[in-house]
Amino acid sequence: MPRYYFDVTDSKGFHKDEFGHELAGFEEARQECQGFLPDIAREELPDGDLHTISCDVRDEAGRVI
Repeated sequence: MPRYYFDVTDSKGFHKDEFGHELAGFEEARQECQGFLPDIAREELPDGDLHTISCDVRDEAGRVI
């Protein structure tokens, strides 16, 4: 099973995923990312400031997909 890495950029900076997750494919990786972004937003947004949160998904070769 391929491994995917989820690098997150938020108001605290860039957070590189060093461990990744073994997932069936791109679609499952996309769903994983969409699933944890709301959790990050709940932690970041209570202060009422404008924030940008993004997630780059990398494959095993290190390419952002």
